[in-house]
Amino acid sequence: MRSDEEARGVAHFQVVRQSDGRYHWQLVNPHGTPAARSTDTYATEDEAVAAVEQARRLIGEAPITRP
Repeated sequence: MRSDEEARGVAHFQVVRQSDGRYHWQLVNPHGTPAARSTDTYATEDEAVAAVEQARRLIGEAPITRP
């Protein structure tokens, strides 16, 4: 996705640069609202992207278990 405007209406991951210079990722719902975020922060944007790629794989493969 090239811009926030293109991402509207589609759930997507977003890497966010924090005010302290570190990064975290967010899962943004189709309404543009962050629905989840990484529990860790990362020193570089590349580290954050690698972490979100791993999270995306894990989420996609995770089974749903009922109580």
